[in-house]
Amino acid sequence: MLGMVLIALSCSKDKLDADALTDLPPGILSISPANNSKVVVGNFDVKVLLADGVNSPLASATVTVSDEFGNMLGTKTSSLSGTRDSIILEGSEFNAELLGPGGYVIDILASDISGNEVSRKTTFEISLLPFAANQNTMYIAGGFNGWGADEMALVADYTWEITGIDIQGGEFKLKNTPDWTDQDWGDGNCDGIMEITTGGGPNTPNGCAPSGLVTFRFNDQTLAYSILPAVEFETSLSGLYLLGSFNNFEGSQYKFNLVADNTWELPEVELQPGDKFKFAEGPNFMGRNWGDNEGDGIAEEFGSNVMFMEQGAFYSVTFNEKTLEYTLTFQRFPSIGIIGSATPGGWDNDTNMNDNGDGTFSVLIDLVDGEAKFRANDEWTVNWGGSDWPSGIATQDGPNIPVLAGSYNVTFNPGTGEYSFEEDAGIVSLGIIGSATPGGWDSDTNMNDNGDGTYTLLIGLLDGEAKFRTNDDWATNWGAADFPSGTGELGGANIPVTFGLYLVTFDSNTGAYNFAPASVGIIGSATPGGWDSDTNMTPDAADPNVVKVTLDLVDGEAKFRLNDDWPTNWGAADFPSGTGTQDGANIPVTAGNYDISFNVLTGEYSFE
Repeated sequence: MLGMVLIALSCSKDKLDADALTDLPPGILSISPANNSKVVVGNFDVKVLLADGVNSPLASATVTVSDEFGNMLGTKTSSLSGTRDSIILEGSEFNAELLGPGGYVIDILASDISGNEVSRKTTFEISLLPFAANQNTMYIAGGFNGWGADEMALVADYTWEITGIDIQGGEFKLKNTPDWTDQDWGDGNCDGIMEITTGGGPNTPNGCAPSGLVTFRFNDQTLAYSILPAVEFETSLSGLYLLGSFNNFEGSQYKFNLVADNTWELPEVELQPGDKFKFAEGPNFMGRNWGDNEGDGIAEEFGSNVMFMEQGAFYSVTFNEKTLEYTLTFQRFPSIGIIGSATPGGWDNDTNMNDNGDGTFSVLIDLVDGEAKFRANDEWTVNWGGSDWPSGIATQDGPNIPVLAGSYNVTFNPGTGEYSFEEDAGIVSLGIIGSATPGGWDSDTNMNDNGDGTYTLLIGLLDGEAKFRTNDDWATNWGAADFPSGTGELGGANIPVTFGLYLVTFDSNTGAYNFAPASVGIIGSATPGGWDSDTNMTPDAADPNVVKVTLDLVDGEAKFRLNDDWPTNWGAADFPSGTGTQDGANIPVTAGNYDISFNVLTGEYSFE
């Protein structure tokens, strides 16, 4: 089946209503093959659907197919009528079945009886794939395969499938190359629709996929995916949900998967002491539900709420619809941190560690001579310690770990108690990266190291996204969904950024960041405000790191400075161009009208 693209027109052209159009050009409703789509080798037709208003109905249309080198392969002109009609260039009219793989072009020209015309050029590709698709290959990767590349098969139009795979309830992504060199996708919202995450976007989180063998299908046109049991199991239920005080006893957030005959599993749910819940056939209480009157692990239909009184953590839940037995199995703590006199937060604040997805947690951290322990959920209920340095086995409520000053890559396994402090070169550099930054997702803009774990940078940013990372590498990166300030989490979401000039600060100890709006102005005896007041400059729309202003200047001197104050200022002895340095010389200025520009990252300036 060939893809179809709906092309919408704006208020004057964007929203198409064939009954409302009066004397506007014809509108193109759809083109098949769609723009930038793929079709398989073999016979196919080119079809264009058009519409126009009742006062100027359609008159004629011409469709031409050419190869990517401009050689015409076939053309057709047809008379049209009414407010909606189509033109079809059949495959036999341009030898479609004889065309080989490659790029092709469709040219469209349509007119109505008033002489209004519309034209459009689109492209498509003929591929050797067995079905139409937007990608040539597709892979799934996650903790279950060491973030490798299990290849999927194209089984229908735009539909990729892999069967007999166990994602183990963990994080995963999709990608179109084995080695992350092109595009990748994740479902950070766990809503069944993938989003493009190329450049460090969030993984599909724990719990979105069940444990056990499944068939995974992905549509590379709609980005929807489905996860089905690799085999069909016996059940008399239409579904199963966990409804409790944590979701106001309603909703589909915690849906079980059928993993064996009559056996349902919820891979992960966070439970806290005092939480109440029940099992229900639907995402509300309109159907059957089960509770536990005796609290003995065996449910009764329409029984009392189950009261959870164990340690707060993430648990997997199983439920057998025949025996009504249910079990809760500890999976992980919401957070694992390191705390102590040797750590940046002392004994008052944890430094949270990064969940590696394999049962271990790690963090790159600068430590001083002192002591440390590991603990769960930023509280002392569950904590681990040991007497050995730099590695050992920590035990519950064990002794404080003796620590020697240095920069370490600290790893800890709460399941086994194993820990290690491996010396590390530390943070060689810390930068900001993303679509909002000068280097895009390809290169970092390094920040200034303040020597205490905090970093600052004056930078112009575009509308887009950004993250912080160390050493030009994704191994350690921070992000969050908050702007202009927030607390970045290791491996967190991309930070949404709004266009502007900012003084950015970041604390690698806590993850706290702030994008403070900034201004750069020109000041001096040559400027309208003299040495008393700045004339602020405006960030360039294409590159906000370059600030500009047009001014009449007199003979004299000038400097650039930040936020109308002297702590940060730039100058040099060169005119009409040069590179300003911090606390540099005053710039000698000759009278005249100038377009003045200054680059906040490089210090380069010009008076033209």
